[in-house]
Amino acid sequence: MTSTFLPPVVLRAVLEQLAESVLITDASGHILYANQAFERLTGYRREEVLGLNPRFLKSGHHPLAFYQNFWEQVLSGRPFRGVFTNRKKDGSLYTEEKIVTPILGPSGRVEYLVATSRDISEEVALRAQLEALSTVDPLTGLLNRRAFMERVEAELLRSGAPRALAYLDLDRFKAVNDTLGHAAGDRVLAELGARLKAALPEAVIGRMGGDEFAAWFPAADSREAQRKAQALLDAAGVEVALGDQGIRLEASLGLALFPIHGVTLAELLRRADLAMYRAKFFRLTQPEVFTPDLDGLTPQALALEAEFHQALAAGNGRLFFQSLLDVRDGRFRDAEVLFRIQGASGFVNPLGHLDLSRRAVNEAVDRFVLSQLPALQARYPQITLWVNVTPWSLSDPSFLALVEKQVGRGLEASRVVLEISERLASNHLSRITPALWRLKTLGFRLALDDFGMGQTSLLHLRSLPLDFLKISKELFWEVRQGSDRALPLLVRIIEMAHDLGYGVVLEGVETPEDHDRGLELGVDFLQGFFLHRPTLEPLC
Repeated sequence: MTSTFLPPVVLRAVLEQLAESVLITDASGHILYANQAFERLTGYRREEVLGLNPRFLKSGHHPLAFYQNFWEQVLSGRPFRGVFTNRKKDGSLYTEEKIVTPILGPSGRVEYLVATSRDISEEVALRAQLEALSTVDPLTGLLNRRAFMERVEAELLRSGAPRALAYLDLDRFKAVNDTLGHAAGDRVLAELGARLKAALPEAVIGRMGGDEFAAWFPAADSREAQRKAQALLDAAGVEVALGDQGIRLEASLGLALFPIHGVTLAELLRRADLAMYRAKFFRLTQPEVFTPDLDGLTPQALALEAEFHQALAAGNGRLFFQSLLDVRDGRFRDAEVLFRIQGASGFVNPLGHLDLSRRAVNEAVDRFVLSQLPALQARYPQITLWVNVTPWSLSDPSFLALVEKQVGRGLEASRVVLEISERLASNHLSRITPALWRLKTLGFRLALDDFGMGQTSLLHLRSLPLDFLKISKELFWEVRQGSDRALPLLVRIIEMAHDLGYGVVLEGVETPEDHDRGLELGVDFLQGFFLHRPTLEPLC
């Protein structure tokens, strides 16, 4: 059998037509050949670079040790793979993934170096944008909950200096959203974020979710902590102009002192939160410092929890439905199940009013809704039901046992999508992930709700057995307001979700324009008041 060699002219044509940049140098690094892709990538013509050392591309972004390691490796005859940040002829930077292969001569010494590289600048930029999304709250520009906690925990490990943790919650903020609309509420929160940063520049400040904020700052004693926290309260109490009218905000603030009230972030957050609720209950206009009598369930929390359970026992709980539009065929075959209790002014969401007993209320709601699912499936045989489940329930083995029992009694898991709020789950993911996989094996489909506020690491998504992402209303409202940053981020999140095989639900569709924008974005489901307000019967 005879060997066939490609003529040099063919080999050269191959090199010229490759999409990857190819650079060939001698063992000293002097350029002998550059292909057309190199010209397109760098802006230099090959005639300009022949005989030069590629160091003219250096950007200054790599330390000397990086290049020392490179030369040590290739001159020993081993290929080098790495990522280089270099500079084009026009001065702009680009990032390339490069493989440099040493070519050995008959003597076994390196005679040539062949470098092939691929431009990954767009990928690096996208990763940077998504990383920013994972650490910064897009509405206020503050750290999001996850990033705030990581920052504070890192400081706790580095320093034992006295500090204070303030937890701030806006009072009656729901009324702003209800009377003026969510867009006005978003502007209020954005304004508040800017004022908090200006009021205490030395503080690490984060938006913990909704209208709740936390600040971590140096304080030698309780008096200094209260003085600095009062600056935050004063900033929150200034009138905010919205068009022709103004809104005077009020807030409640609780303080926990490190290391007096705790040495871990979890302890400090819990105790600052309890102090904040006491400030809210008594309508205090100054910061409330945690005291030991708050450690445990307060009388107010017990009263609220009792009121809720009495309403549930009296049969005042009702299930409402908000349908989802399947954009593929324009039909309503899915509906989210919403729990409400009878209040003085109609049916209300207990989770929006009973904050003091948040865990107990959530677990009670989860169990009540789960108990109703078999009857709902029998009543609506063509509907897939979407049900919210909290991390507290997923952490409870008895709740999972109840789920398995329901499936054994005929609950069709394949017709149920369980939703986990990203806001609630972000700090519990490692603990609830086994439960999510167990639910997946039972046949349930899973959705991560409120996604886009950046509290969940992008790496975590790949480890979760998800089927759907529900885009946060807040991020979509940012797009609606014309944010230059929100739209490309939203597009990339949708693309990323589809790449991972997830269906995408866009919430907050409140106008015909929202509906059209949702179709343009290429999501799979739309949900919002424009399509269907919560009612006692689903659309089908």
